[in-house]
Amino acid sequence: MKKIILSLIILSTIVGCSNNDSNEKNKEANYSVPDTLNFTIFNNKLVLNIENQGETALNYTITSSKNYVELSKKEGAVTSLNHDEITVTVDKQNLPNGKSYSKLYLNINNKKDSIVVSVTNFVEQKVTLNSDVVDAEFSKVTNQLVYVSASPSAVNILSTNTGLIESITLPYAPTCVSISPDGKTAVTGHDRYISYINLTNKTIIKTYPVSCYANDIVLGNNKWAYVFPAKGQSTFIRSINLSLTTDNEYEHVGEKIYEGNKARLHPSGKYIYGAENNLSPMDIEKYDIQNGNAEYSYDSPYHGDYIMNGNLWFSEDGNRIFTRGKTVFKTSELRSQDMIYNGTINTETNPYTPIEWLDHSSVKNNIYLLLVSDNWNQKKLPYIYVYNDLDLALKNKITLEQFLVSKNESDKVFYDAEPFFVFSNSTGSNLFVIVKATGAGLAKEWAIEKISIP
Repeated sequence: MKKIILSLIILSTIVGCSNNDSNEKNKEANYSVPDTLNFTIFNNKLVLNIENQGETALNYTITSSKNYVELSKKEGAVTSLNHDEITVTVDKQNLPNGKSYSKLYLNINNKKDSIVVSVTNFVEQKVTLNSDVVDAEFSKVTNQLVYVSASPSAVNILSTNTGLIESITLPYAPTCVSISPDGKTAVTGHDRYISYINLTNKTIIKTYPVSCYANDIVLGNNKWAYVFPAKGQSTFIRSINLSLTTDNEYEHVGEKIYEGNKARLHPSGKYIYGAENNLSPMDIEKYDIQNGNAEYSYDSPYHGDYIMNGNLWFSEDGNRIFTRGKTVFKTSELRSQDMIYNGTINTETNPYTPIEWLDHSSVKNNIYLLLVSDNWNQKKLPYIYVYNDLDLALKNKITLEQFLVSKNESDKVFYDAEPFFVFSNSTGSNLFVIVKATGAGLAKEWAIEKISIP
């Protein structure tokens, strides 16, 4: 009987001691820290509080698993019912886009703990340009994007294979640009001048005087340039023979055109098609350039039946015309079958709201559209709209990367990218979009975004 009582006393003593030890441990570990620290795109600093919720002083050490996380202090003491603050700073400079994770390791009164650190980073993929963009074209022969800028006045050549941009200083502010079908030369329009450019060795071949302000320009594969005047109401195309140094300007043959026409070379190289502006209704028309000087052929067989709206683009094979008014037409060598209605591109915007820009990729069977929000403010929507080139059905809508504008360390805002031009490369694997951070107040507000197409 005595042994049993003695055993019970010993057991009770052990249990009592165990409970006392547990209470001491609870006192030592009675603290609070967050499970995670979440850094957003807009902040680089957070304050970590270590709360002492017990009656015993806490001693702690803290370390980071990653060197991009900096701590204002790495050890300290917290008296009972007090807290200690540690400023946690992240350096995002070398972090990738998206989320990165690390940990903070704590030792508090010999008890180990950890905090997950989540950092959301935004790294702009766009290439910022050192100029504005007045006009642009793309050669699928050389995979070069050529754009002209007024500030500074230059022809700028982006090799999309290498990412290298090279510039050629122009003698006058440019108004428009056109690339030759072989991608080796270009012409830029100015006010009463045009410049002939060698894109291979990056030089100006010659600058020629012309008798108008160039609203648009087309370079044929015949060493002739065709200048479409900005003013003059009923006027003439100026055909410039680039093989001659003087007396090389001719007014086109046949019916006059109206000022402000936009024009493009047909892929056959035989014709130019033009889109009327500043008239109601606006039409499209055709000019023959096989003899050098342009000859007016005829306009479409319609008069206000379909919306044309002042600009046009070709399918890569030249069999179709896509107009700014979303109307599609067939082309043909025969007048009776030329510029015949071939469908309408239905968009999420108002039917009367025009297309800002269009590009066709026959490899992907895609049409890429830029659209404006409405007819009044003409603000360009921050998307690429992808349509099937066969049935004109919408396939996809690609959101453009925004601009992150830092006004100061704590004040950062996003601005939509306003797209002006979109081009697909020869393989259809990439799009190149010229965008602008309109209204953001950036010193460099133009950029080129590259988008991969599966």
